[in-house]
Amino acid sequence: MSTKDLILEEALRQFSEKGFAGTSMSEIAKPLGITKAALYKHFESKQQIFDEIIAESENRYAEIFEKLSVHFDGGQPDKQDVAVYSSISIEGLCESVLTFVRFSMNDEYSRQVRRMLTISQFQTAELSGMFTKRYVDTMLEYDERLFEQLIGSGIISSGDPKALAAMFYAPVLMYMGIWDRQPEKAQECEAAIKMHIEQFCKMTKA
Repeated sequence: MSTKDLILEEALRQFSEKGFAGTSMSEIAKPLGITKAALYKHFESKQQIFDEIIAESENRYAEIFEKLSVHFDGGQPDKQDVAVYSSISIEGLCESVLTFVRFSMNDEYSRQVRRMLTISQFQTAELSGMFTKRYVDTMLEYDERLFEQLIGSGIISSGDPKALAAMFYAPVLMYMGIWDRQPEKAQECEAAIKMHIEQFCKMTKA
């Protein structure tokens, strides 16, 4: 592993424990046995390190979303997504959501990034906004647009797409939070998410 990769790995570890604002460049350099000056030869600033971590995280999520036919096309699901979710079975939808949840919870890099942003959201307004956009707004907006089109196609019963998006996504996010805090409840959370999706589909079936 290159020195640059080691720096990114150590920075993410510390960011996920103390948050972005709570970690200094000197603290990142010390466990690596390098000086702060040597660290600056690889990165111009702590912000640059943070930005590279976020970019890598986004690449990883893009890969898993591609497998699940989730494409954020200007906030709108693309035609492929609508086609997939128009014909997906309840079992298929459960597995799709759980694939996303398992990745988020079990991929060490993604888990650390989520913890980093969870802690950092209380440190600056900018990081608070980033957390909300990444883990709440983006998913809710996508689900709202998707439900809007599924209602229009008669796939699910009529209703308010925004309210349906919140009803669908909020419990998933809640159980992910429980899983984060109590990893021993992983199976319990998976089962609860599956039950939630099954009930949601039965309630909204046209």
